[in-house]
Amino acid sequence: MQKITLGYSSIFSSVSDFLQETLFPRFCLVCGKKTEKTYLCEDCKRQIRFLDYPLIDHERNTYFYAITEYSGIIKDAVLNLKFKSCKMLSKELALIIVEFLKKNEIHFDYVSFVPMTRKELLKRGFNQTFLLAKDIKRLTEAELFDKIYKVKDTMRQIGLSKGERVVNLKEAFLVKESIKGDVLVIDDVFTTGSTAREIVKSLNRKIDGKIFFVALSRRIT
Repeated sequence: MQKITLGYSSIFSSVSDFLQETLFPRFCLVCGKKTEKTYLCEDCKRQIRFLDYPLIDHERNTYFYAITEYSGIIKDAVLNLKFKSCKMLSKELALIIVEFLKKNEIHFDYVSFVPMTRKELLKRGFNQTFLLAKDIKRLTEAELFDKIYKVKDTMRQIGLSKGERVVNLKEAFLVKESIKGDVLVIDDVFTTGSTAREIVKSLNRKIDGKIFFVALSRRIT
């Protein structure tokens, strides 16, 4: 099992990240306040609404979790990461996830993410859940498992009913490699769970181990 280690020295992903960290003044990518060490200031962190009951469901070898409420600061952070290309926020959000994993003693051998189709990836330019998984990998001793593929273009889930979401995502994911060990799958927002369950269904065909599907936030309706 992996050992979780925290610290900013472990999350520099490249020379460009290092230069950004050292040469440019830091500021909160949510409220704009100048900071000394992070891209999410302490005032914003204090406003995050953590869920009292993060365990959503447990089915055989699979556990579904969500850490925070998708509102306020977390909602702004996720939207800024996804649609304003504030990629440095992934490091801050990954720290929140790793703290949660450590507190709840969730141990895993591999970390994975919710994949996009090539069309979706070209449209956005990057996959925010991949960034989160990559930063979690750097904070732990887990290996990156990138063999979950999205093989069907789907409509945006926003605005669809729960039943429509299920149909929209049916057979959308494929795991192309068997895996032995416990896997953590990261998502940014958990709504009805349609994405989570479809990924887990595909992963269960190939895995010998436990699955922990952990979303940074949950949309409370």
